[in-house]
Amino acid sequence: MTAPGRIVIGTLGLDQHEVGAMAISQLLVRHGYEVVYLGRFNTPQRLATVAAQEDADVVGVSVHSWEFVAYADELVRRCRELGIGLVFGGSVLTERDRTDLLARGVDAVFGAYASEPDMLAALGALVARVRSGAPASVPRETSAPQPNAGRVVVVTGAARGLGRAYTRELCRQGVAVVANDVDEAALKETVEPLGAAAYPVVCDVTDPAAARALLDAALRRYGQLHGLVANAGLLRSGPILALPDEDLRLLLDVHVTSTFRLLRGLGAYWRAEAKAGRAVPASAVLTSSAAGLYGFRAEAAYSAAKAAVAMLARVAADELGRYGVTVNAVAPAARTRLTGWLPEHPEDPDQDPWAPEHVAPVVAWLLGPDARDVTGRTVEVGNGQVSVPAPWRPGAPVVLGSDAGRALREALTAAGAPVELLSPESTV
Repeated sequence: MTAPGRIVIGTLGLDQHEVGAMAISQLLVRHGYEVVYLGRFNTPQRLATVAAQEDADVVGVSVHSWEFVAYADELVRRCRELGIGLVFGGSVLTERDRTDLLARGVDAVFGAYASEPDMLAALGALVARVRSGAPASVPRETSAPQPNAGRVVVVTGAARGLGRAYTRELCRQGVAVVANDVDEAALKETVEPLGAAAYPVVCDVTDPAAARALLDAALRRYGQLHGLVANAGLLRSGPILALPDEDLRLLLDVHVTSTFRLLRGLGAYWRAEAKAGRAVPASAVLTSSAAGLYGFRAEAAYSAAKAAVAMLARVAADELGRYGVTVNAVAPAARTRLTGWLPEHPEDPDQDPWAPEHVAPVVAWLLGPDARDVTGRTVEVGNGQVSVPAPWRPGAPVVLGSDAGRALREALTAAGAPVELLSPESTV
């Protein structure tokens, strides 16, 4: 007698989901289905690859609510390519989750109270449709593919301004975000509307243990980590003769030391994955500033810190590139708490060229698959424009000879006038 269907079943994440997956597998076997059980910690690619090898009719996945946010779109796409069905199940899936998943193209969704007869009936109908070759329902937004869907990214300084815009845009693109900030209340306000797509981690990036804590949170919550946006920042203003040591140390700790530690900690993880044969297409985006590229009047310490970040991205790209990691920097010009000198603005971000929401797609692109050949660069973005400034380049050499002054004057003339320091008046 022909089996009513062949199904590949697995989980995407934590151990407790395996109990449900095994129970469903046993139920289906009792009803004559052929089940290929893959256990836990799978990826969409592995589920689809095994389904193709086994000539399966359906892929069934036991999930926690955050997992479908990170992986549903990729699973739908892979199953569509194979012409097979996709079913999600999980005791934590709500009716809202079910509505969202069905709209995204999943064929059937079973929550905590799904009955055995209903599940069998839906599965039987799905197998019949797949075997008949009838087309599946069209998921929403098929004209707008999300290349970042299924990735997991850490964003620091995520509670406000640019960090909040990055977090929202990444979640919109199907990314699972580990959102970090020191301000617990503001972080909660940012993360709550995003549901399972964002996971808040309150800690200070200047803490030497912060990098490990953020990595552990990503692996514990999502099972993987693909990217970093080192965005946390602050401003302590003052000219060289007036800036106290404590402000200097804080600027360097937040902008330079914490970014270095994040690259070191997460880079070590990506290196270990690569050496174990599980190379991750990882990307890091650091935060520099026009102040770091050109200098900002009366902001020597801040300018120096941001200049260090730009060069850190360049060198880190060289060191981590062998493990499949790209590292770039952005120098955003956007309306945040640090840019009160910008002109008045309309309430609607779409009408405000300085809104952080216009920078976020650039950062998301640098984290995605289309930017795998872009590394070691600094990108300026803001006020409706994007550019890639050249890094330090050697000047035209002049023979030194016995007259150092003459030779230096000749070299200075060949170099041309330096770019003037920025100021609030020159940047608006």
